[in-house]
Amino acid sequence: MKLRGQVPKEGPTREVSASRTLERVTPLLRTVGVSRVADITWLDRVGIPVHNAIVPRSHDLLSVYNGKGRTHDDARVSAIMEAVERFAAWQPRTPDVVASHAELVAAGRPVLDPADHNLALGHAYRPDLPISWTLGHDLLGDEPVLVPLCLAGYYIRFHEAQCFSISTTNGLASGNSVEEAVCHALCEVIERDALTMADLVSNRLAHMVRDRLGASAPAGAVVALEDSNPSVAPESLPRSARWFAERFEEAGLSVTLRDITSSIGIPSFAAMVGEDIAETFSPSHSGYGTHPDAEVAVVRALTELAQSRAVDIQGMREDISLPGDEIGNWRHHVSRAGDLDRSVWPWRESAAPLRFDEVSSFPSEDVMDDVELMLGRLRDNGLERAIVVDRTPPGFPVHVVRVIVPGLESWSIDQSRLGGRAGARWEAALRLTTRRAGVGR
Repeated sequence: MKLRGQVPKEGPTREVSASRTLERVTPLLRTVGVSRVADITWLDRVGIPVHNAIVPRSHDLLSVYNGKGRTHDDARVSAIMEAVERFAAWQPRTPDVVASHAELVAAGRPVLDPADHNLALGHAYRPDLPISWTLGHDLLGDEPVLVPLCLAGYYIRFHEAQCFSISTTNGLASGNSVEEAVCHALCEVIERDALTMADLVSNRLAHMVRDRLGASAPAGAVVALEDSNPSVAPESLPRSARWFAERFEEAGLSVTLRDITSSIGIPSFAAMVGEDIAETFSPSHSGYGTHPDAEVAVVRALTELAQSRAVDIQGMREDISLPGDEIGNWRHHVSRAGDLDRSVWPWRESAAPLRFDEVSSFPSEDVMDDVELMLGRLRDNGLERAIVVDRTPPGFPVHVVRVIVPGLESWSIDQSRLGGRAGARWEAALRLTTRRAGVGR
């Protein structure tokens, strides 16, 4: 796979405008199985555009896909492109190789070891048993790499026992070009990694220290853990992001923003609102966003927050559950929450909220500048592979890829497996807390 050296942007993230993208994807609706694209903005009082693309005969867990944006064209394109992604991801694909991992290693073939990926292995998988593989391209090593076919797509039903215990869409993305799709996919896998790190330290470790040590906890230890992912002062947001924040404020909803940027250093944000309406409605909603341009990242978080509210109100997504329902761990990130404690992270405001202009940002006018920056940051953090599998169906005017970065964390989304980066982050935060307490380990 050879990416172009330059891909000038038309707008903040896309190679062409939303209106031109809409022209390209609208003829695909029948092929993809979209029976209706619905405007659900009006279901909520916030007013940020949110649309559905409905696929009644989807071969997926879902048949309702969602999109959001500043304009209705943005939201419509976003919803259709998600439907296109999922359609492309479940298409049957002939394996390039059927062999065991051990056989491929012995033959000297570059191959992704399933055990290196941060998903729990399936009970039926063994490295000496043959499975289906497909070719991807490692952007960091610039070489073809075989990856498990089940990981390269998104299959609810597969022709053989999958080597992982669950199937996820992490790193699945679409775009007007392969380069644009790769950029979106890299943002997503980095976002899930950042969210996992923030959740582990600012949420779970802070709770553990508070619950186990109580009054004997070292002074400021819990606050320090929580504020390692600080709140962002909403009044400091740039004009484009302020427009979205004001839509929530005018609806009587106070937005909580957190900077969850990880050691990879690509700006990442979480946006939350809380509202107690009914027992069957989640008391809190969240949105997340990652992009080299911090302004794009925070707008993504705010628009996803609006989408999560509208979609919850609509109640059509098959993976949304009621508070208290028994569900698989991998569905907790879309389940309706129970009680909301505003005194703890992420709701509690930091002692010294971060101003938006204090967040590192890397705006550019070229998609490939964004891609190269993210690849460089992955390499600097010891990540050795960023594998791209092209999932674009023949003849499609837009492109779909799956990006796989072994070693990046995704536990806060799938609750499948924690890897080395998460363990190192937890240990470092725990050591710092212990030193504050003056206790040896």
